[in-house]
Amino acid sequence: MDFATIIGLAFGLILVFFGMSEPGSFVPPATFFNLRGLAIVLGGTFAATLINYPLKNVIGIFKISLQAFFNKGTKNPLDIISELTTFSEQARKQGLPSLERIIDNIDNHYLQVGLENAILERDPIKLESFLNNELNSMVDRHSNGQEIFYNMGSYAPAFGLLGTVMGLILMMTRQASTSSVGSYAAGAQDSMSALLQGMGIALVTTFYGVLLANMLFIPIAGKLKARSDNEVHELNIMKAGIMSIHSKEHPLIMREKLLTFVDKSTRKDLRPSGE
Repeated sequence: MDFATIIGLAFGLILVFFGMSEPGSFVPPATFFNLRGLAIVLGGTFAATLINYPLKNVIGIFKISLQAFFNKGTKNPLDIISELTTFSEQARKQGLPSLERIIDNIDNHYLQVGLENAILERDPIKLESFLNNELNSMVDRHSNGQEIFYNMGSYAPAFGLLGTVMGLILMMTRQASTSSVGSYAAGAQDSMSALLQGMGIALVTTFYGVLLANMLFIPIAGKLKARSDNEVHELNIMKAGIMSIHSKEHPLIMREKLLTFVDKSTRKDLRPSGE
């Protein structure tokens, strides 16, 4: 469970409810709850997304969105470096094929297939090309999910504005059809009151669009991007380690090379005292 996402969403909704509420009360007026306006925003956003993307991608957004709320966990870069250093020491002492015995116990798919290809492939250029293709394929998959939510964040305010325009058109035409010069002069105050009330209801759809875009769709896209960036950083460490193991670099040299992926303040945690 990603508590940052949960806390941020809850805190944001509390502040919005506080802003919507009447002074001295935490209960928002019924004006803010309009199922027709919500249907325009959500339905329009979903319809535009279906038009823009294949059906399987749109269906997959529900599963992708869960990644913003449930963190599968990321490994500490220092732990990855230590693990790769152990593999390097074993490959140096017992030979690269000896890693076949431990491959099945590796839980990371990229590291697993990378070491398998390092054992089978002699050409380092082909091995690096394979690792890059695997990495780029993962980045593309992640980017597709992020792009969908970013676009939904742009669709929602647009359909909110559309709903507002629709409401204003209906309000104005009804007002014009029910009012005459004589009746307007007699009941100008009632007419203005009805006009303002109808305008408030029409603006609710814009409120829904802005709220959904900035409280849900765009933040989810940002969280997915942050998760993807962290995973790409981990896989870059693994790629460099696999290439070093394949080229039979000394484990100490490989470790120093991999430590360049870690910020200076944490590098000392992996260095023996006295270095």
